Amino acid sequence: MSRAILSGIELEFDRWRFAMQKSRVRRVRHTTLQLSALLLATGLFAVACGDGDEGASAGAAGEGDVDTTPVVIAWNSTPDESYLPLLMAIDAMQEQGYDIEAQVMSGSDVSFQSLGANQIQFTADSLPPAALSVEQGAPIKAIGTRNANLVVWVAEKDFEDCADLDGEQVGIYSETGGYTVLMRMYFDQECAGVEPQYTTIPDSPLRAQAVAEGRIKGTALGLPDAVKLQDEYGADAFFVVPLRESLPGVGDEYVYTNDQTLEEHPAIVEALLTAQLEAIRSIYDDPDSLDELVPQFLPDAPDASVAKQFAEDQIWYANGGLGGPGLENTLEAFDLPGSPDDLQAPDPLAAVIDEISTSSLTEF
Repeated sequence: MSRAILSGIELEFDRWRFAMQKSRVRRVRHTTLQLSALLLATGLFAVACGDGDEGASAGAAGEGDVDTTPVVIAWNSTPDESYLPLLMAIDAMQEQGYDIEAQVMSGSDVSFQSLGANQIQFTADSLPPAALSVEQGAPIKAIGTRNANLVVWVAEKDFEDCADLDGEQVGIYSETGGYTVLMRMYFDQECAGVEPQYTTIPDSPLRAQAVAEGRIKGTALGLPDAVKLQDEYGADAFFVVPLRESLPGVGDEYVYTNDQTLEEHPAIVEALLTAQLEAIRSIYDDPDSLDELVPQFLPDAPDASVAKQFAEDQIWYANGGLGGPGLENTLEAFDLPGSPDDLQAPDPLAAVIDEISTSSLTEF
């Protein structure tokens, strides 16, 4: 797969995130880093921001103490419901005495360059930009997952069998976008050889509306847009297939750190993973708690309906997600460089799982 296609994949994932509900997070300072094209093009980001040793170099804890080294976790867009357990984890860590804050950066390229230079210590993102960064030598590892694949195939009821879509109008974001790639993988698996007529509609809510009005017979949507569509027209009005069910692990999104943080601050890494898994399990144990959690951490979300769908579908991995097929399947599906061993550091998560009770809520 060409870099242009991978760029299209990243663009669609970024566009979907930016289209989500805008949120201000309690105790979280949102910062946008503005970098010149020259700095990015010449690889001088680390020089411009410092030597990479200032972000997490002091305050390491002694045995039994909290490591108070300042650390930053950054996202490439304003957080939405998929980030909720991580937002809860940051809050819990701050209450425990950890010095952790969140920032919003201007894109995946900036966040991964910052992570590689240790200007930030954690990020959460899709696999394509991470795999490309590691191929270029960035010391980055996945330590857990943020969420499972959020892409949903939505079609008119008369087209439950996608083989019937020959010659019919199907909406896409773009020819090379991530959602389109996943949709075509679904077609290859369920109705190989089908040849719809593709209509480009870059806006996900507009594609949803086009399905509702019968102007297209189906499209791939983000889960929140699919939830909104079903809320408006009824849960049984459309044929809906979460693509994670047909394409296990493909499109999962991960939590990353860098080698320096793993080596010098393992307690902070484990504290973040522990707080995230405890947040996920607490939500699954009591989904009604989302009525309070959503306005607390995502105050601009209109209600808790999307988060409750996340909980019902178990979008968050209660056991961390690295034991599943996500990395390998996504690397293969998108023809990405590297291997799971190149891209993950499973030991911190394994240590956390040993410390907290094993959950039967998810497979991985």
